[in-house]
Amino acid sequence: MRNRFGSRIARVPVSYYDFVLFAVPLVLLAGLVAAATLSIPLHVGITVSGIVSVVVLADAMFIRPPSNRPPNGRSA
Repeated sequence: MRNRFGSRIARVPVSYYDFVLFAVPLVLLAGLVAAATLSIPLHVGITVSGIVSVVVLADAMFIRPPSNRPPNGRSA
């Protein structure tokens, strides 16, 4: 009998780009929370988290750009 409430998410492989899409808003939110809770100015927290987000995006776009090759390196 098949479980009606089984998750399909667990069967989908997570790629590096999924982590990038998750990391950018998380880093920006962390900068905002750090600025609100610690004794650092808001513009410093947002600026530092923005720089980290740009580094993450630059890595995903220029260092490890998406390609049509399969992840294991073999041709289809």
